[in-house]
Amino acid sequence: MCVLCGQMFSEIHWSERLLDPALVSDGAGETTRRQDRHARTRLIRVILSHYGLQVTDDLAARNYTVGNRRGAQVVVAGLAELWPAASRMAGRVLDPLDPSLLDRLLAPHEAPHKIGQR
Repeated sequence: MCVLCGQMFSEIHWSERLLDPALVSDGAGETTRRQDRHARTRLIRVILSHYGLQVTDDLAARNYTVGNRRGAQVVVAGLAELWPAASRMAGRVLDPLDPSLLDRLLAPHEAPHKIGQR
């Protein structure tokens, strides 16, 4: 158990595993995994901001912290835990096919730093 966060260490979530053995063997795998995770986290931020939520990634790239505008936060171990926790915090089901969310994701003119400030 991690002394700082009180969570059990676990395996890397399947969505974050590298499937290319060449990347894993030459040491580039961890760098690529972290870059992919950061890109995924940026997209998750855009999606969750639509529902009034925020997400941060810990420095070790093992956990996410989901928070709302009232200051409540929950630490989750991966994507499988992130979406249900976000739904509970938002007080509704997060719909990936919500037309207004899709419009927001497809809007080429909107700067990333302005998303969530509507």
